[in-house]
Amino acid sequence: MRRRRGIVGIEAAIVLIAFVIVAAALAFVALNMGLFTTQKSKEVMQRGLEEATSALEVDGSVIANVTSGSVDAIAIPIKVSPGREGVDMSVDKTTVRVMLPSKFYENAYCGVFDGSSLSDSKLSTITSSIACTTGWAYLVIFNGDGDNVLELGEKGLLVLELPTPLNSYEEFKVEVRPVQGAALTVERIVPASLPTGGAVSLG
Repeated sequence: MRRRRGIVGIEAAIVLIAFVIVAAALAFVALNMGLFTTQKSKEVMQRGLEEATSALEVDGSVIANVTSGSVDAIAIPIKVSPGREGVDMSVDKTTVRVMLPSKFYENAYCGVFDGSSLSDSKLSTITSSIACTTGWAYLVIFNGDGDNVLELGEKGLLVLELPTPLNSYEEFKVEVRPVQGAALTVERIVPASLPTGGAVSLG
């Protein structure tokens, strides 16, 4: 009888140990699933935040070039927003929509140009040096490394060589849509008083 009781005690201990091991394994699996779900939730929230905020921002005053008392070109300085590493501004990854008083252009963008070969960054110098054949809006990158990605520390100048000049009190709207993030929207009104020629700040 004593031997039988000993065997029963050992069997009970083995069963108890097995239950403990199974419970520990289930707890480990549940903990891993919880951590995985939390990580996925963070990734989804991060992606949502990135899509809701623009990857680009205006970096200074918008400049207009005036010829014969009308605005014929506009330059919008842009840079990468804080927290972003770079934005691909290739012609197949970016769209520039422009609303002018007389017409809406779904996409006037024709690509990226390297500003290192230009003598200066004046708008008149840029428009006289760069020829854009597939559109009339383009990005010039200064302090860049020669690629189409606008990165931290690089200066971008979005140039619009307007198909029709703008006059005093007329409004325009530009919407830059990169492949990731929300669109950057820029709206300005041409000042009441314009010189016959030269550059004017639109704020």
